[in-house]
Amino acid sequence: MANQLTALCTVTSFLWLAYSLEDHQIIEQPRLSSLLVLSIAALSSYAASFCSVWLPGTNGRFDDERAPLKVKRANLPNKPRRYFLPALVLCIILRLEIFHRVSLDLQCSKPGLEAFLPLLILLYELRSRRARSGDGDDEEEDDMGLTIFEAFGAWFYSSRGPLFISVLMLTLGTYLVSSLDPRSTFFCSNQDRSALVVLLQWAGLFLDASIAIIMWRILAWARTTKSRLRTLSGIILVAALGAGLLYRTFRLFVPVMPMSYQFRGLDSLYVFDVVVDGLAFSTFVVSASLLAGEGSPSSLAGILAFLFGIMQAIQKTALTGTWENISPGTIYFALTLICLGFSFFVYLNNIRSVIFIHRAFFVFLLFIITIIATIYTPIKALQITDKHPLIRTIYDARTEADRWMVHATVSNSLPVAVQEYKERHNGRDPPQKFDIWYDFAKDRHSVILDDFQQMEEDILPFWGMPPSKIKEGIQRAAAEPDMALLQIQGGEARHNLPPSSPYKPVVDDLVDLVKDFVKHLPNMELAINLNERPRVLAPWDDVQRFINTANRKRVSKLLPRSSDSLGEMPAARATTDDNSPTEVGFTPVRALRQMTALTCPPGTKGRAGTHWDIRDICTSCARPQSQGQYLTNWPLSQSLCHQPDLLRLHSFHMTPPEVRPLQELLPVFSRAKTDSYRDILIPLRRISEPADPPTDGGFENKFKRLFWRGRVDRSHTSPELIRGGHQERLVHLLNTPTRSEKTTLLLPSKDRFTYEQVPTAAINDLLPMDVAFSTYTACKATTNTNPNTNPGNTCPAAAAAAAEFLLQPSEPSTEPSPEPLEHKYVLLTDTDTGPSPHLLRTIRSSSVPLHATIFREWFSERLRPWVHFVPIDVRLHGLHGTVAYFLGLHKRGGRMLNGREVVMEGRTEDAKWIAEQGRRWAGKAITYVSMVIVFKCVEMM
Repeated sequence: MANQLTALCTVTSFLWLAYSLEDHQIIEQPRLSSLLVLSIAALSSYAASFCSVWLPGTNGRFDDERAPLKVKRANLPNKPRRYFLPALVLCIILRLEIFHRVSLDLQCSKPGLEAFLPLLILLYELRSRRARSGDGDDEEEDDMGLTIFEAFGAWFYSSRGPLFISVLMLTLGTYLVSSLDPRSTFFCSNQDRSALVVLLQWAGLFLDASIAIIMWRILAWARTTKSRLRTLSGIILVAALGAGLLYRTFRLFVPVMPMSYQFRGLDSLYVFDVVVDGLAFSTFVVSASLLAGEGSPSSLAGILAFLFGIMQAIQKTALTGTWENISPGTIYFALTLICLGFSFFVYLNNIRSVIFIHRAFFVFLLFIITIIATIYTPIKALQITDKHPLIRTIYDARTEADRWMVHATVSNSLPVAVQEYKERHNGRDPPQKFDIWYDFAKDRHSVILDDFQQMEEDILPFWGMPPSKIKEGIQRAAAEPDMALLQIQGGEARHNLPPSSPYKPVVDDLVDLVKDFVKHLPNMELAINLNERPRVLAPWDDVQRFINTANRKRVSKLLPRSSDSLGEMPAARATTDDNSPTEVGFTPVRALRQMTALTCPPGTKGRAGTHWDIRDICTSCARPQSQGQYLTNWPLSQSLCHQPDLLRLHSFHMTPPEVRPLQELLPVFSRAKTDSYRDILIPLRRISEPADPPTDGGFENKFKRLFWRGRVDRSHTSPELIRGGHQERLVHLLNTPTRSEKTTLLLPSKDRFTYEQVPTAAINDLLPMDVAFSTYTACKATTNTNPNTNPGNTCPAAAAAAAEFLLQPSEPSTEPSPEPLEHKYVLLTDTDTGPSPHLLRTIRSSSVPLHATIFREWFSERLRPWVHFVPIDVRLHGLHGTVAYFLGLHKRGGRMLNGREVVMEGRTEDAKWIAEQGRRWAGKAITYVSMVIVFKCVEMM
């Protein structure tokens, strides 16, 4: 029973570390985390030695301690050499450093190489057994009385060949299922030494095998379980000291994140992760050392590889027929290899039970799994999809848009509007002057009268805040850089920006929005954020506390309403070019991610603020808002809390804000924000608002091409940003993919559609696309000379690399490259700091907007995906498929896909319908009058 519990602890701790480690904070500081985790493991191993009487192998490996070598057990390895201890410590330290180096360029690594660990360990054991078997004893003479079946069975169980074959099958199957995950668009460039990364992976794998073998040889010769655990504790403690020395050396030569200011981060969560993962690692090391000491490391490594492989194989088999499993035959072959290989493995290694399950029953379960997969795989793989799924998606979106329109325009009179307001706001009475606002909106034929969900969500926490605290918060916010104060007093509106401010015309427009309604408003002040980035990054706990209070309130009064004078208006504080990042509150990227993580509810994936695996697409992150590769739930796709991978796939989260975010819930009004921020959205134009084109020739007269131009002009950059930024990924994906890069595409095949993997360069050649940067400045010189202000900023190297693989000219086109709106399809992406400024301009034209964003604006809830625009996931894994649906696929210049000509007619009628719907709706719901109505509604609240 003790052995079975030990095996259970080994398996559970291994699976915990394998599936949860990448979402934990310890990945953010690998060297420090290694020191702390190893220290916890050393202390835990030493503490476990005091409980050795309850652990397996209490009496040690030797039956008689007075004559320890009198009886030699078959699985006892050779006696360890004197240099094994320092060699083991060195291997552990080197392995940790290699892991850190590979994780820095994980996008260039090869998945699945870890599956070869059991094979490496077995090769050593077979060689060791052969060396020991030739030391003295003569081989027994063949028994001539055995039958041919008995002789074959004796050879099968005694020969090393079958054992090697079984482990090879298990290893190959595990490798196949681990290497078929869809790849992320976070790319490996020519500047990244991919060959070196793979070489380091193999070196780390050999170090893993060396650590397991040396540890086994040392611990197997320990007399008792107590001495074994204390030896283990000493080894880990010395390795922890070595890791600590390396960490200290690293801190001396490499600048780290400055801590000259305080911010609410994830320090407590980091400590929690270190303790939990340290205890899990301790459990794994202690239990694994006990199991391997009683048996062999190859047996333990084989069981762990099997468990990981079979879970991956079953999961991928269940996804047969989807874009996540485009190779069902390969997955089925891998599943069969794993089941067969492990079935032979348990018998050849004389493993009588796997944890609590007898091996015969376990092999029977594997046989049943194989039979089910044999039936399930071809049925799902051959399931006929005779129509493209986007046809149904567009139809459902149209139906949903009609339902939303009915919900948004319920009231046809003031009493109905009042009753509707109460039902939608937990019985709360409408705000003062609601009747005047309703008549104002009704007289101007507003198409939206009852649905202002975004505004209500923005304001809701402030209903739970005392009016005096709100007033105090306004004054605190107004004192921040790039903040203006809009004051309404005595029926007049004014602001505090000087005539020289470039933002003065922007706030003047806000004053104009309220001029016809200002006489009905009480005295109030509004803090207006003039910066492109949103400002209020309040933790979820604080916001939720105010929301809970607000939901219990029934009164309609929010801001203090008083006829008293508001006093003198403070002067605006603006950020000038002479200010260094330190002076205006420069925030490192890691600190920004921690602040963002605190805005997520506890228990969500985004609460950790990290996502380590940038090499593979986080399919579990994309699945809730998608149907296959196509984005269907646009609001959900903008939520970060269930998809933390966006922290390393969007430049907004990878660029340090030069104006520090506010971690206190303050009433700040902004132009745009992400789901993590608590700013209140209002109609606020930009300094330079793109004008609508003077003429629009109509959809039919435009170029049949996807068009995009990007502009990057940033003062900070990093290798991670250049390879993972959303604009950089787009340009690389559509212009300079490597030969090995593949794209999953839904293609017609006879009478059905199936997912296939095609070379990215090949599909780029077949689709007419014009995608490039108009300007790309990776970094700008600053007056700041303090290296600790912006640690890790490799401006010159990053800029040179960007110029090499991002600014390469596209293939020459025979057609001119006209103005964006002269194309039928216009791709719109965010900038580093906010949403695309060309969205409304494109929707108001007769072009089709393909929109990839994480931002919301005041009009975002009025736009319906697949009706007014085409949503694109910012991961870009479905971009080619979406473009192919509208533009079609035809043979161009003799180019083919996967060795055949693919003919797919484009759905031009759907594209034209979306363009027309967006243009008409923008003329009704996103107008100047709509802006006036929305802003007046905000002021009344």
